[in-house]
Amino acid sequence: MDFLRKNSAPLACLLAALALNIAIEMMDRQSLSAVMALLFARPLAFLENVLIIALCLSLCLFTKRKWFWGVLIGAVWAGLGIANLYVLGYRVSPLSAIDFAILQLDWSFIGIYMPVPLFVLLVIAVLLLLFGLVLLFRKSPKSPVQLRRAAVTLCALLLSVAVLPELPFAAGFSGNTYTDIIHLTEEYGFAYTFTRSLIDFGIDRPEDYSARRVRAIARDVLDVETNEPAQTPNFIFLQLESFFDVNYLEGVKFSEDPVPYFRQLKAVGPSGFFTAPSVGAGTANTEFEVITQMNVHDFGTGEYPYKTILQDSTCESIAYNLKELGYGTHVVHNNTATFYDRDRVFPKLGFDSFTTIEYMNGVEYNEIGWAKDEVLVDEILDVLAGTDTPDLVYTISVQPHGAYPDVCENPAIRVLSGVEDEARRAQLEYYATQLHEVDDFLRALTQQLAKLGEPTVLVVYGDHLPGFEIDEDELDAGTLYTTEYAVWSNFGLTGDPCDVKAYQLASRVFELTGINNGTLTKFHQISGWRGAYETELLTLQYDMLYGDRIVYQGENPFEETAMRFGTKDIVLESATIRGDTLTAHGQNFTPYSVIYIGDDPQETRFLSESEVACTVDQLPPDARVSVRQIAEDGTELSRARVQ
Repeated sequence: MDFLRKNSAPLACLLAALALNIAIEMMDRQSLSAVMALLFARPLAFLENVLIIALCLSLCLFTKRKWFWGVLIGAVWAGLGIANLYVLGYRVSPLSAIDFAILQLDWSFIGIYMPVPLFVLLVIAVLLLLFGLVLLFRKSPKSPVQLRRAAVTLCALLLSVAVLPELPFAAGFSGNTYTDIIHLTEEYGFAYTFTRSLIDFGIDRPEDYSARRVRAIARDVLDVETNEPAQTPNFIFLQLESFFDVNYLEGVKFSEDPVPYFRQLKAVGPSGFFTAPSVGAGTANTEFEVITQMNVHDFGTGEYPYKTILQDSTCESIAYNLKELGYGTHVVHNNTATFYDRDRVFPKLGFDSFTTIEYMNGVEYNEIGWAKDEVLVDEILDVLAGTDTPDLVYTISVQPHGAYPDVCENPAIRVLSGVEDEARRAQLEYYATQLHEVDDFLRALTQQLAKLGEPTVLVVYGDHLPGFEIDEDELDAGTLYTTEYAVWSNFGLTGDPCDVKAYQLASRVFELTGINNGTLTKFHQISGWRGAYETELLTLQYDMLYGDRIVYQGENPFEETAMRFGTKDIVLESATIRGDTLTAHGQNFTPYSVIYIGDDPQETRFLSESEVACTVDQLPPDARVSVRQIAEDGTELSRARVQ
């Protein structure tokens, strides 16, 4: 009894951590039986989660108001569990630390992912929590700090947390080679996976990494002669948001085929299954793999390289590689420029221009606020028409993006059978309707490209499965990680069916056209048969981004590009005042054009591509009027050229 009395606070931390972990896992797994299954299958992994939470709670032992700080830390963990539960409501992958770096809290986000009434309730709940914490801080008793006992507890917990994952027991973390947060959370628990995502970044140095090893791997690659292709067609990589052939859903019957044209593309051109690095989310990682030809699973837990290494470093990419053949390199995306920090990352991947929704006119939106993809037809054609070089146009769509509504009024595509749950049926009908419109967009795009007087290759693929719950046994073909790709051209390009991973797609397409520029392009084209293929790719990736760059003779040869936004100049020609209205006259204005007086933004009304206006009380004689393109998060992207 004396032992329990002396150690009541540490024991309270452990018991509270146990209760919190059970609650968090129940929210993640949706049942107590699934939590018990984890406990009996991997008891050491379950214990690791408890100890991680207890380690955080033990910090309260260093304070006089132990109850207050214990409740506050516990509330943070409970909040993470609730946030994870909410996230799993609209995507498959659980919450990870990188989500907080990606999150953009603006009203468009709230309208799409959280209904305004629910957001209001959330704000009220947070305010009540803050009020309760203030009250608890005032009322909580003070007790002496037993520094020695607190330090021993903290060190013991820290040591246990560090050692447990290294123990070679099947009941713990045996064979833990995952970096995918879906598998990690399922196998080892939420607290462990989320904590790991906080500290696990980059590619670990391979055990056999050395100059000799890299040269041995690269010798076959670098000794391959770079081809001089007979022609250099335009390449359009069209990454379709959450796009896959829903006809693979077993037993589900639709009122009509949602994707008839995509199925036609698969039948007449090179095609196959496309393995994405994630499910239900993670667009930027699919994008990263296709553009760089690197395997994102070799990076940290749940990591987005866009938010880590590519913040500061350039990286070899298909854009840099095609530049060697005289290509112009462009990105077109009907969403805001700053999401995933694309505005900062794409210059480090070698792109010359980036056309985003801030530079588009005539955009239509679907019921939940995502831009429809049909606007991309003209934008792609504008890019191709604006250069006298062959072009790489990497295009990213958004229309079928979630979160999918539980109610869908007057859908164009109906579910006739195979789905009993009304909310799931509504989600599927909404999604299938969006797919059908995207399918029409594909038809319109290829019709226009067929008329183009330039050889052009279009590569179409889905970035990942949609973000509503799909079990693998519901699929007639493929897995939860596979969508499909299809290759179309206006000059009769042919090729055998071939399944690829995202980081193999570009090398596959270039091989069809006789192009092999680039270290990893050559590597993928010649090394797929090797038993050591994946480990050799890991070593090359580490060397290219984190190591000694032996493959590049010790230097990073890729310089960040001076990327421009949009392909048409936005021009300010004049400004006039009539009454209290200032009107700016020019060319190519969009709804994201904002009038500035000096450095002060004005409430701007978009009138047309040639006029935007604002209300002014009084304009100083020396006032400087400018027009700037402002992203949805307030970032200034560019300024209109003054004519």
